[in-house]
Amino acid sequence: MRGAVAGGSAGTINAGLYALRRGGNAVDAAVASTLMAGVAEPLLSGLGGSGIATVRFGGTVFTVDFFANMPGLQVTQGEPSAMDEVRIDYGPTTQRFLVGKGSAAVPGLPEGMWSLVERFCRLSMEELAVPAIDAAQQGVEVSAGFERVLDLLWPILDRSAGVRSLFSLDGQPLRKGQTFRCPALAETLKAFSSDRNFFKTGPGATEMVNHVTGHSHLSLDDFEYQSTDIRPALAIPYKDSTVWVPGVPSIASLRVASSLLSLSTTTPPENPVGIEAIERLSHALSQGPSPSLKPFLRDFFTDGFGDAFVARLKAMNQSIGRISPGYTTHISTVDGDGNAVGITHSLGETAGELAGDSGILINNFLGEEDVNPPHFRRPHGGRLITMCCPAILEQSDGRVIAFGSGGSSRIPTAIVHGVSYAVDYGWSLPDAVRGPRTHLGNSTLHIESEGRNEEIMAQAKERWPEHVRFDGPNMFFGGLHTAAVGPDGFTGSGDLRRSGEYSET
Repeated sequence: MRGAVAGGSAGTINAGLYALRRGGNAVDAAVASTLMAGVAEPLLSGLGGSGIATVRFGGTVFTVDFFANMPGLQVTQGEPSAMDEVRIDYGPTTQRFLVGKGSAAVPGLPEGMWSLVERFCRLSMEELAVPAIDAAQQGVEVSAGFERVLDLLWPILDRSAGVRSLFSLDGQPLRKGQTFRCPALAETLKAFSSDRNFFKTGPGATEMVNHVTGHSHLSLDDFEYQSTDIRPALAIPYKDSTVWVPGVPSIASLRVASSLLSLSTTTPPENPVGIEAIERLSHALSQGPSPSLKPFLRDFFTDGFGDAFVARLKAMNQSIGRISPGYTTHISTVDGDGNAVGITHSLGETAGELAGDSGILINNFLGEEDVNPPHFRRPHGGRLITMCCPAILEQSDGRVIAFGSGGSSRIPTAIVHGVSYAVDYGWSLPDAVRGPRTHLGNSTLHIESEGRNEEIMAQAKERWPEHVRFDGPNMFFGGLHTAAVGPDGFTGSGDLRRSGEYSET
């Protein structure tokens, strides 16, 4: 089938094209790409992680929620397991993360992939896993993005001899152009692709639980209970278009929805990158939940979220200046039938642990304040919250766009900028992706200079004396990978801020 794929590496893209060329649809391409991302982008995604997809299939848009659960279904008393503190140096500042065996939440990605295959796909899981299996066995070339993330996370990865060995050569972190190879992961992918219960009641679950036993509340009961929630996506009207986002447990999606509803009542300034446009988008993104959001939220507060979730959304506006790049990746796929998938997934910063001999990196979601905030503790078996916000944009001309981003608190920023450039100003997708972004965190404005003249930069500095200037593409601003299908065929763009690639077949 004809289609297009955008994502964070050439290998990820090629796996999606492989599925399309074998008759698969956009969902087949998304699954194949996601499995491949666990090899080509192994510090950002994998079978030990979780995520969310927004899927347009047969004209209906669904949320496919396979995010992580809080472990501990076998726990009757006691506090959460202890975690180890690691500080990551980002240059202008450092940030604290909690890692180690006690930081692992229940991974949802394995169950999520099987749910997508069973509900939407044409090809078998065994066929979709072939590119990832081959790549893990034969090796993939380390890209510039892979190297950059490896360097940032090295203080975490260097804690374990097994992890250190996997990502180093002669004791030094792998460099661009060298080869990353993990034959153990290839064998795990083979077993996973042929056994629906491999991560439910089978060896995948057992190996991970055995590895963290004595340090974590993770149990086989937690794996068996983990499920994928497929439900209607949340539709937000914006001008003559509709933006579909996941709803809970995505905090980012509700910020995006609230921001777009606010922006829809204002007139876009003439200059899309000028000071008035910066103020307009910054105001929409930094305010609390819009009252106009309430009618859209019926049936979207489940599993005990409710008012506490809205309170967390408000509280998040007090901490959106976090400097962490956000170790998340995104894939967008479309096909000739108008099906489209945006899928965002993550390992957190990783726990710095491999699950036994499986080659699977374990997540550290319990050590991330954005996912497991101390003032919004989830019950055992409850869904953690997330910044993942894959989206679908349907335009009045019939074009359907899948898009999304990594980047933690900058995910809503990247998405709202992209929608504004595309809808308010009619920019092409490559231009909308390249367009300069700003991110207002507390009172500090983070601003990209490319595409803005020095007069605008001076005005921004005067308006926000506390500011950080970026003179080139930077992963801080996320990676808005987009793929679209419409009357004029396929189009899209990978975001160079995160080594993005785009291709079609």
